Amino acid sequence: MEAVLFCAGRGKRLRPLTDEVPKPAVPLLDVPLGAWALAGLLRNDLSVLINVSHLGHLVTPALSAVGEFETLIEEPEAYGSGGTVVAIRDRVRDRLVTTNGDVLSGLETGELLATHQRQGADATVAVSRVDRGGDFELSGGMAKSFIDRRHDPDAPGGVFIGTAVFEKAALDLLPDRRPLGLGESLLKPLANSGRLAVHVHDGYYLDVGSFEGYLEASIDVLEQRAPKSPKPPPGEVITVDGGHAYVGPGASADMESLGQGAVVLSGARVDPGARIERAVVWPGEHVPAGTEVSDCVWAFGRAHRDPPPT
Repeated sequence: MEAVLFCAGRGKRLRPLTDEVPKPAVPLLDVPLGAWALAGLLRNDLSVLINVSHLGHLVTPALSAVGEFETLIEEPEAYGSGGTVVAIRDRVRDRLVTTNGDVLSGLETGELLATHQRQGADATVAVSRVDRGGDFELSGGMAKSFIDRRHDPDAPGGVFIGTAVFEKAALDLLPDRRPLGLGESLLKPLANSGRLAVHVHDGYYLDVGSFEGYLEASIDVLEQRAPKSPKPPPGEVITVDGGHAYVGPGASADMESLGQGAVVLSGARVDPGARIERAVVWPGEHVPAGTEVSDCVWAFGRAHRDPPPT
């Protein structure tokens, strides 16, 4: 085993969408979110395992068009990222690449692997530099220490962007229990002992774990600001005033109803007289005439947005 794509999370911040569709299968212009990360691993000829738990039976068919992979079903509950690695570490020959399935990123796995080989550390994490909200204090090409954002949310440094590579020997540090996360159990001790290298990614990166992130990702894919889709969206991209809109297969929408950033997913119906702008209409949904939908996700008959910060 050479790579793991983590796809077992419940996606709680995207409920109620993820009550019906697992987060790696959430559609970006009718292409599943996890397809971007999976394609990035397969481009480097890595043998990939995908872990599934919540609505796991929907993940495999959603991603199978991208390429071949093995599936680990985690029952009765997800093992956690660290627990998944523990479950398969005896099958790792030299090193293991891990990637989160809910991230949209322009990171090239091959460049991360090259940095890892050059640095010669026990593990290497991909990070983006931030002025606040860092996960690691950086020093040259290494992580100087692990930052606990719960206690120091404003610290600058490098924020982990979901992909790492571990030497097989480093995996032996993981305790044999579950659920278990990789952050506290492995990345923290490696960083604090000076054994964790960093690969700084200056390109596109977006966590798609919230309604705001999901909407931003959808529009970025639509406007070609995000990494190119691993397979062409099956619907139609339409030029509108100020940018573009998307109408998925089997969907219907009047041209006058579509503003910039309107994403009408497969099978949805937008009545004449409705208005969609900077918004995603969930598959199979109906937007009645006279309804204005903007800066939100329309699903289950109403608009969904992130709750205000506390």
